[in-house]
Order: sequence, then C-alpha cells, then structure tokens
Amino acid sequence: MRNFKIIKTKNHFKVKDIYYHLLILILLLIVVTAFLAPVLFPINLADTNLLNRLALPHFINRESKHLIGTDQLGRDVFIRLIYAVKSTIQISFVGMSIALCIGTILGLISGYYGGLLDTIITFINNAMLSIPTTFIGIIASVILGANASTIIWVIAFSGWSGFCRLVRGLVMQLKNAPFIEAGEMIGIGKIRLVFRHILPNIASPLIVLATSSLSSFILLESTLSFLGLGIQPPNTSLGVMISEGRDFLMTHWWLAIIPSLFMIIIILCISLLGDWLRDKLDPKINR
Repeated sequence: MRNFKIIKTKNHFKVKDIYYHLLILILLLIVVTAFLAPVLFPINLADTNLLNRLALPHFINRESKHLIGTDQLGRDVFIRLIYAVKSTIQISFVGMSIALCIGTILGLISGYYGGLLDTIITFINNAMLSIPTTFIGIIASVILGANASTIIWVIAFSGWSGFCRLVRGLVMQLKNAPFIEAGEMIGIGKIRLVFRHILPNIASPLIVLATSSLSSFILLESTLSFLGLGIQPPNTSLGVMISEGRDFLMTHWWLAIIPSLFMIIIILCISLLGDWLRDKLDPKINR
C-alpha cells in the first residue's frame, strides 16, 4: 500500500485580514472626505443662520435639507463635522510627526553613544512621563494661548518620550550586532552607521508605535479642545463640537453624540490598524 502524506497548506485568505482591510477602507474614506472638505463644501465656518437654528436632522424629519441638522447658530452639523475631522486628524498627525522626530533622534543618541548623554536623556524622559498631559496643556494654553499650534506642541512635548524609550531600547540591542561591529571596524562613520544601518532596522516597531500613538493623540486633542484649551470657535474640531453640543444633550442629542461616535470610530480604526501593522511587520508573530 502506498503511504499518502497529508500536506497542510497555509490559508492566506483570512477572515481577520478582511476585517482589517474593511476598517482601513472606512478610515481612508473618512480621511479623504475630510481633507477634501474645502473642495466639496467651500464654506466660511464663521457664517451663521439664526433663522435656521437647531433644525432637525434628516433621519428625524424627512423634509429637512440638513443630514444631521443644524446647531444653535444655524450651521450645518454635517459640514462642520467633516471640517472637524480634518482639523483633529491634521493637528494630531503633525504633533505626532514632531514627537516621532524628536524621540527618534534622542533615542538614537541615548542608545548608541550611552554615557553621560544617555543618563541625561533618560532622566528627562522619566521626568516627562511623570507629568500629566492635561497639566502640560493648561500651562501651554496660558503661556502660548489656546489655538491649534499650542495643541501641536503639547502633543509633541508630551509624546516624544514614548518614541525615545522604544528607540533607545532597540538601539542598545542592535549596536552590538555583528554587522554593526563590522561597520565600525572598517571605518564607517558613526552618524552614517546610525542613520543608514541602525535606523532602517528599527523602522517597523517605530511605524507600529506611531500608528498606535496617533489614536491617543487624537483623544488628547479632542480633550483639550473640549476643555477650551485648544481650537476656538468659529473654527471646529471634534472636541469643540462635543463641547458645543453638550448643552443640548437632552433635547438635540445628535449634536454631541454623532461627533463622539465619529471620534470613537476613528480612534478604533487607527488602533486596529496599528495592531494589523504589528502583525504584518513583526517577524516573531509571523512565524
């Protein structure tokens, strides 16, 4: 009798991947629509129409011309929501990018050179982690004023420490690798060695952390704007819309609930995108 071997094949078409791809598609749809807002809906956010204030949304009143109604100043809630998503994502992404650059550079210096520089940077890093972010936001708004630039610098100032700690740990593991020692022996400059050989090898964990951190920074921006420490009306963000709608929560609940749901959806999609990137980029998980 012949011996038949059962060969197991990997199923590359996973339901989990479809789920993640769907979430990424939803996120892309929201982001693209938000950043095309000035083209799709060219309005002045300061314009008001008090004769049309607090109009019911279309899902309650079929005759309404406003998809999510109007606010207390007669402004279309749906259009303001699109601009709010654009503002929140833009501010959070710029702040995250600055934090990523600062944290990466300081982490490379601390992990590769060590010594006194490592001690100083680590001390500052630990000190930053002990300061509440909301406290930083309050101090910054008093000194710099409540505006978009202030939130960007609050995100950068409070977010770089996480990137620095990750990069420092990865560099300390990698700097004694054989190919790094070989590069030092043949006379490759330290700066070139760090940016041409070490940095590309730690890029994957950095991308995952940056993606995951973006959701936290979106929540931070919304919180500061909700408290009046960030974006100021007539400009808008998700935090501003939730703050403006809370006074009408019992009668016109959609003014606060729908922006809150959008914020939850965006944060959830970005967080799951970070998990998906971690699964794809981490070789240990793919084994």
